[in-house]
Amino acid sequence: MTRDTIIVRTNKALVSSIEDELVMFDVNAGQYYGLNNVATAVWNHLETQKTVDELCQSLTGEFDISMDNCRNELLEFLPELEEKGLIEVVEED
Repeated sequence: MTRDTIIVRTNKALVSSIEDELVMFDVNAGQYYGLNNVATAVWNHLETQKTVDELCQSLTGEFDISMDNCRNELLEFLPELEEKGLIEVVEED
């Protein structure tokens, strides 16, 4: 995954909002996931396809984080979501 990778969330999990956080349940895997407010913002922004950098641009407007730090954090976090099947990489045509 790179800064130009296009990603989008999947519909694999059932999602419920609790205050400013999300709880997700993957029926197929039988797994619950809890997302803190930052991870929830990531999830919400991925309703539509975005590159990692586009996602960072949105997040730096909401949170006190630099573009470089945001990118580094996302490049560690997003593969975990992809491994769980919660996001997917969109292949460019």
